[in-house]
Amino acid sequence: MFTGTIDELLNHSMTIDVDMVERKIKEDEKRKCIELLMDDLECSPEEAEFIYNEIALEEVKQTVDTMVKEGLIEITGYSEDGEPLFGLTELGKKYQEQGKKK
Repeated sequence: MFTGTIDELLNHSMTIDVDMVERKIKEDEKRKCIELLMDDLECSPEEAEFIYNEIALEEVKQTVDTMVKEGLIEITGYSEDGEPLFGLTELGKKYQEQGKKK
């Protein structure tokens, strides 16, 4: 069973396929978005990328919230820093097994 912080969850291939998330947010779309941020906010590429990453992180947090609501993952405890630790539920394990069979 996996337990860890949200950041660890995102990097844990058993729970969330980070590569799948990256494919969903295509690199060319990311580049275009950063360029738009730079133009609209008149900021540097670094600042625009930071803003973009914050937006992407918020989307991931919303996905985690949805997964909790749908019963795929659950909070299994808390880290020393007070961050929630997540693990797969029985339903989440079933979905994981279905994904491995494909």
